[in-house]
Amino acid sequence: MHAMDMSPTPYVPIDLPSLAKRVNPTLAKIIPRFMYRRLERLLHIKEVNEFLEAHHDDDTRTFLDAVVSYLDLQIVMEGRGMEALHALEGERAVFASNHPYGGPEAIVLFSIVHRLFPDAKLVAQSFLKFIKPIETACVFNKKEVRTLLEASNNRNSLIFYPAGYCSRVLSNGEVFDYGWQPSFVRIARKNRMPILVIYTDGELSRKVHRWTRLRKLLRIKLSIESIFLVDEMFKLKGKTLRMVVGSTITPEMIDEAKMSDRLFADKLRQYCYELRKDPLLVFDPKIDSSLPQL
Repeated sequence: MHAMDMSPTPYVPIDLPSLAKRVNPTLAKIIPRFMYRRLERLLHIKEVNEFLEAHHDDDTRTFLDAVVSYLDLQIVMEGRGMEALHALEGERAVFASNHPYGGPEAIVLFSIVHRLFPDAKLVAQSFLKFIKPIETACVFNKKEVRTLLEASNNRNSLIFYPAGYCSRVLSNGEVFDYGWQPSFVRIARKNRMPILVIYTDGELSRKVHRWTRLRKLLRIKLSIESIFLVDEMFKLKGKTLRMVVGSTITPEMIDEAKMSDRLFADKLRQYCYELRKDPLLVFDPKIDSSLPQL
């Protein structure tokens, strides 16, 4: 009988031309080589492959710590800070946050939460399925409430970015999240889970927002500006990331508010951005949800 092979699984590097051939063979044939080279630089393919090759066999905890260390982000916690998380330790909770950068802030929050809530799952976009160390620590379908309910029924805490997209310039000319989808409130209500709102400071470069405006002007639905998100993440290396932890919203507060999940989600989104100006603000369900949806 042969001994079981316990050697690490080999990492298959990201290769843009091969990926393009699998996704759209016809289009792949007409893309010039110099365009692939530009995309590889923009997407930092060399650096990403080097990092993933070094860490693709890590467990979730080790991988999250490695990403935060690689980005060399200085984390500043304000408001109720880590005390609010420690107060919920041992419970299952819902964490909801704004999404200014579309990626690195989620990894940082996941890393912080995972230390105290090792069974926590991040509600994530499906492309993270290809990152082996965090695949099993994520729930991938935001719109499928049943999948999320299964995770919460299994006593998993859940980390939500309810906008579903990184923050954009809205109709008022300022950068905010799109309207928050209410599934996180529905799950918290059904499963008697407290909600903790965390505001993360920052925004993408104006270049990204200009591309968003151009795309909308041309009525293009595909979020083509997302191609800049990896480059935006690398620009954050060594910077300070400010996070403000709000007051805990208990299941009783959700019940007593006597309002729809959508309206409650709107009020929590408003509260999230109010924390930017007043880190010690206590959530009040009477707060006016004045932010535009788009």
